[in-house]
Formats: sequence, structure tokens, C-alpha cells
Amino acid sequence: MGELTDVGKIIEGMAAVNPAPGDYRDDDGFLICGKCHTRRQMDVEVPTDFRPTGLWRVPTNCKCRQAEADKERRLFEAERFRQRMDELRRDGITDPAYLAYTFDQDDRRNPKLTDVCRKYVDNWDDMRADNIGILFYGDVGTGKSFLACCVANALLDRLVAVCVTNFPRLMSSLQGFDADKQKVLDRLQRHSLLVIDDLGVERDTSYSLEQVYSVVDARSRAGKPLIVTTNLSLKDMESPPSLAYKRIYDRILEMCPIRLKLTGESRRVGNAARRTEKAREILGLTQWGGARHCSEH
Repeated sequence: MGELTDVGKIIEGMAAVNPAPGDYRDDDGFLICGKCHTRRQMDVEVPTDFRPTGLWRVPTNCKCRQAEADKERRLFEAERFRQRMDELRRDGITDPAYLAYTFDQDDRRNPKLTDVCRKYVDNWDDMRADNIGILFYGDVGTGKSFLACCVANALLDRLVAVCVTNFPRLMSSLQGFDADKQKVLDRLQRHSLLVIDDLGVERDTSYSLEQVYSVVDARSRAGKPLIVTTNLSLKDMESPPSLAYKRIYDRILEMCPIRLKLTGESRRVGNAARRTEKAREILGLTQWGGARHCSEH
């Protein structure tokens, strides 16, 4: 009996509420918060052998304490979300430069293509379920890598596991023993989306082509979406120069039914020109007219 009495004391202690300065009780005996004037206690139904009345008065949050608890929970969830995003980015982004490519930085030079990419992100669950990827193709500097990374970073913001890399980097990581290669391939397949930049810049050797095929084929067998960027034309990919290339390109075209062609002048050339003009203005060279070089005599 003594033990039960001790347990009962513990239970009663759990239900106790310490009044804060300004708190008071209403006509029904409930403790009321002196700040927001809402109850800090509530009655819950319990077995009558525990409480003859069938009711037990227990603590509850008043409105102001609930608001504080909600704020703390949101801060905790936001921090946990941020940590998870950081973890995903460290695990999936192989080049820090890729992190700078976001829809917020988009100049909408190709608004239709931007809208397609945004819709891809908005409908990611369907894209993932049907294993639908994107092929970005076109001339150098037209924004293929930019839009591919915009998609990747937008999905990372939604805590989707994304890996962004390029074929030269993959070729380097696949050097070594078969067991090491398999680890690389297995790691790539853990990500919900794989973005591979610069198809076509890998070395034209049987070994390199076999490694490219192994990456693409593993992704296909995993049944997960793939995004690829390339300077090759669609005609180049549909009419490859050899069987080795055909194996690769056929698999990519199968996995990437969305094919977006980017055209226009090179963004890199335009960016370089803007940086040049800004530097000339800052350094006071604008009065030199079209001259780009000077010498000291």
C-alpha cells in the first residue's frame, strides 16, 4: 500500500501547476494565466477507480504559453530542416559553383524553358514516379548547366536527395578496382535525382565510353530520373558514330523524354563583356574610348 501511495504522489505531482505572478483561479477552480487570461488547466476523463468523479485536472498551455511552444517548435524544425539541407548539399553537390545556380538568379532569357523547369520541380512526385528525366542540349554557354542546377537546387530546398556532378569528375572517381567502381555507382543510385553535366567531353576511348555507359545503365536499372547536359546536337545523339556511343545515347534518350534545346549567344561571353566594362569604369578607363590596353612610358 505504501508503494501505491508513493506512485500516487508522483502522479499527483505530475498534475500540479505552479502559479506564476498574476495568475488567478476562475469560479470553477481552474488556474488562469494572468497575461492572456486563458486556462492553464483542463479536465480529462479517467477511470472512476482512479478518480471517483471520472475527471482529472491536469496542466495545459494557455494561449501565450502555447504560442511560445509553437514558436520554439518552428525554430527547431527550421534548424533541423537547414541541417538536413546542408547534409544533402554536402553529399550531392560535387562542385560548389553549382550551388549558385538558382531560379532566383535566372534572367529568364528563355522564359518558356524556365517555366518548364519550374513545373518539373512542382510536379516532382509524378516525374519521380514515372522516371522522367531532362536532356538539356545546345551550344556552349547557352545556360544548360544553369537550368539543370536550378532544378537541382530547387529540389534540394524541398529535401529531395540530388547529386550534381559531371562526366570528367565521374571518370576520375571510377578509376581503380572493380569494387571501388561499384561503390561509386551504388552511391550515385542512392540519390532521387542525378544531374550529370557535360556529356560528350569525356575522352574518346573504349575504356571511357564503357565507364559512361556503366553510370547511365546503372541509373536506368535503378529506375530513378536522370538530367543530362551536353553540347551535342540531338542529331548527333540520334545518329552516333559508333555502337559504343549508340548504347550510351539510346539509353539517355530513353531516360530523358523531355529535351530542351538552348540557343542564343553565349552567356559566358556576355558576362565577360559586362565584367570588363564594369572594371574599366571603376578603374577610370572609360575615357580611353575603345582602348583595352595601356602602357606606362
